[in-house]
Amino acid sequence: MKKIFKNRVVQICLVLVIIVALLAVWFFNRTDKNVITRVSKVLWAKYYKVECVDNDCKYVAAYKGEDTGKSTVKIIDLNRKTVIKYTMDYTKDELKKVPVSATSKYAILALKDDKDYTHGYSVVNSKGKEVLNEEKTTLYAITDKYFYGEKDTLYTIYDYKGNELFKDVSDLKFYNDKKIITFVSDKLNIIDENSERILNDYEIISDVKEDNKTLYLVVKDKENAYYYFDVNKNKIVGDSFYSYVIMSDNRLLVTRKSNNEIKKYVIDTNGKEKEEISSKNKMTENIKEGYEVVEDTILNANQKGVLVRNTKDNSLGTYELKTGDYSKIFDFKDTSLTQINVYNLYESLDTARLEVGCSKTYCNDEVITVYDPFENTIVFKTVNSEKEIRYYREYNNGYKVITYKDKSYSLFDDKGEFVLSSIDNIVIPDQKVLVDDEGSDSNVILYSVKEKKTLNNSESLALLDKTSNYKLYRYFDDEKMYLFDKDGELFKEIPIAESSVTVGDKYILNQAKKKVTVYDLINNTESKFKLDDGDSLDDENSATIAPNKGMVVVSNKDEDYVKVLNYKGKKVRKIKKSTVKTVNYDKESNKAFLITKTGKNFGLYIIK
Repeated sequence: MKKIFKNRVVQICLVLVIIVALLAVWFFNRTDKNVITRVSKVLWAKYYKVECVDNDCKYVAAYKGEDTGKSTVKIIDLNRKTVIKYTMDYTKDELKKVPVSATSKYAILALKDDKDYTHGYSVVNSKGKEVLNEEKTTLYAITDKYFYGEKDTLYTIYDYKGNELFKDVSDLKFYNDKKIITFVSDKLNIIDENSERILNDYEIISDVKEDNKTLYLVVKDKENAYYYFDVNKNKIVGDSFYSYVIMSDNRLLVTRKSNNEIKKYVIDTNGKEKEEISSKNKMTENIKEGYEVVEDTILNANQKGVLVRNTKDNSLGTYELKTGDYSKIFDFKDTSLTQINVYNLYESLDTARLEVGCSKTYCNDEVITVYDPFENTIVFKTVNSEKEIRYYREYNNGYKVITYKDKSYSLFDDKGEFVLSSIDNIVIPDQKVLVDDEGSDSNVILYSVKEKKTLNNSESLALLDKTSNYKLYRYFDDEKMYLFDKDGELFKEIPIAESSVTVGDKYILNQAKKKVTVYDLINNTESKFKLDDGDSLDDENSATIAPNKGMVVVSNKDEDYVKVLNYKGKKVRKIKKSTVKTVNYDKESNKAFLITKTGKNFGLYIIK
């Protein structure tokens, strides 16, 4: 009986353990990665200096000992690991060894005098042993396994042990987060992060990225043929193509010729090729006699029309593929004209904007038109304009922003009527962008279609803040600050007295006296809470700490503490007898270094 009872107890305990484990997994999975959950201590405040190794601050250097005597330097990564450790003895060494770059296998140290002048560089391995010393060559990190030196416009590439791999290198370039290196050393070299050659006699033409991450490369051989290069497999995938367009969704629209026939295919960002989407012969086989197709206007089978030259009356016009209807755009003066230039302003699988025009050499008037082959319509036309189009932006209500080659801008309404011009970029905040081959990343004039007026002027341009993943526009008038998202949607108005805001990755921090407001851009909500007396949101340099990952870092010099809160004001950790020196957030790891100060010493925490 006792044995049965014990077995049941064991079974019940086992079930409870499983339930607790499942609850823990559930809780872990529901944790919002965009909000801080922990602040972990890495170093006690026993170091006379703690600082970021470089601007990226993926590594921190901590100095222990005496700044005039013997010192030990630890270089620590965002996983709390000491990756490099070396010593300095200022009683013997005339120059200080200051880390300027670090990886998990080596650190590059600048040799500096008391006036901070650099006299050379030293490279130490993970155990602190010097593997290279250069007096007249500046050294830079590449990856964990390689670094390079620059002297007199030439480069030398070394491995992490200090061995020379390539010398007299020119035209050094990096791709795919420095995992692919191209350079010229008697000939073009393309190698991977293991120094293995991956291509011979090829040139990298396009580095296609999304959120600053390389998706793939487009490479070209000696015969000027293009190829898709897979950065995950480090090799060319598929057949060559003679022209290509990088579409708005980062896929490739490629063109090949086979037996004098033009064919187009789509290659996605994983290198997979879709079936043929267009064929000149199939698309134009039923075109009536007397019309010559402008080949550059043939994109894919989804389009309704093409541009053609009418040989009967010597004109250019649109041609409806289904019905055979022809609509004239302009007449030519001279029948000797044999070539029509088409400029691709924008192209995807279902949207395109093609520029075609005629100068007074060949036509009575100077004509520039923008053609949509998918709808077979002329969406924009100017006559006798001396300006050439460089970029083109179109909104879903038909309004258009034209960027000219002289870098001026003009806005036209849905009927093609001129609205305004500016030397500054023009963005419509209350309409969605349909076509955009330039992007509106510069400071801009905002025009409201609803109000039929500009919202700001050249004296108060809307500034683009790229700190946030959402890319915010903001501008001021006498009463408020206005915040717009990248699509031009107004999402917040803040009184001018409270308009000191700090933007993080997905949050905006606003402080007005003791009241703190944090705007959550993910969920379009806001949280408000009050600071205690003496609380400050600034670091040692009086710079407000950005609310990356929803963190609000509070320093109180009077009470001598640091508090780390989440965006709702809930305390995550309180650090006594400390103030904030600096906070540095790393987007890739989604973690931040918090360097604290206690008296004359410094400590280190990691926020995650």
